[in-house]
Amino acid sequence: MLFGDLAPLVRPLSRWLAAAGWCCTALGLGAGLMVAVGTGVSLSPAMQAIQLSGIVATALAALLIGTAAASQPVSDRDDDAPEPWFYPAAAAQVRSFLLGSIVMLLGLVGFATAGLFLPSGPSPQSIAFSQIFLLGSVSCGLTFMLLNKVLPIAERRTR
Repeated sequence: MLFGDLAPLVRPLSRWLAAAGWCCTALGLGAGLMVAVGTGVSLSPAMQAIQLSGIVATALAALLIGTAAASQPVSDRDDDAPEPWFYPAAAAQVRSFLLGSIVMLLGLVGFATAGLFLPSGPSPQSIAFSQIFLLGSVSCGLTFMLLNKVLPIAERRTR
């Protein structure tokens, strides 16, 4: 089962909110990368505007994907009912979002710590990379929460 195969199982409202959140994630990642790669020691006003748009996109992505996860009902399947589909790969794929979120959090801690220990304080690059890793972690974690609710209870167990 591929990630796209889980989409029909997500309620339409959750699907639209998550799609908008993922688009904001792409915008935030793009803005963060532009600042991280295209800046020097200080930020020009244009780069400051790009970084601000990336921060707004990060907050909006977290809000939209979080709302999608919160509005998605938990699968109410009874364990005694026969499973209409069984995809053990789906549960592993959904769990990989949680692992990705944890790895991104470790990257965030690394860049934030490195920025704090610089003699001149955090550089625009360390702040931008911290923003990128924070956005990735939030998106992966909330996507895990959204899709984990979709899988029937029996599929959440490893066999």
